[in-house]
Amino acid sequence: MRSKIVITSDFEALKEEILGLYGVNSVRFFFAEDFLLENAKEVAAEAYIAESEPKLLVLGAKNFRVEAQNSLLKIIEEPPKNIFFIIACESKNMLLPTVRSRLVTENRLEKKQREKLLSDLHRALDLLDLSKAQKENLS
Repeated sequence: MRSKIVITSDFEALKEEILGLYGVNSVRFFFAEDFLLENAKEVAAEAYIAESEPKLLVLGAKNFRVEAQNSLLKIIEEPPKNIFFIIACESKNMLLPTVRSRLVTENRLEKKQREKLLSDLHRALDLLDLSKAQKENLS
């Protein structure tokens, strides 16, 4: 078990996977639409509960407030014994550079969207070229 950032848009699948790997007694979830300072304080309080076995704290949100991230920096840098973190978000750019620099990032977003965009762009350019050729032939 190690702390990391997971880039995903499917928080529910991540939750199920984590529960399957570590079990319900070893994991605490902190999911919110907006991860606020109050959420960060809850995480810190849970992290400082002494554990003899490893415990994983999973933080997931669509948006992480700057104040919340700043308040978590120290505990992420120097976690209590047997405490590990997963920060789940849809883009690593929503996290402060200081947070990103302290954890490994695992990207789980599907790359198909980008390939489809490129395919659509090529198709649009081909149609544009075809349209220009037709106009030139009509002139």
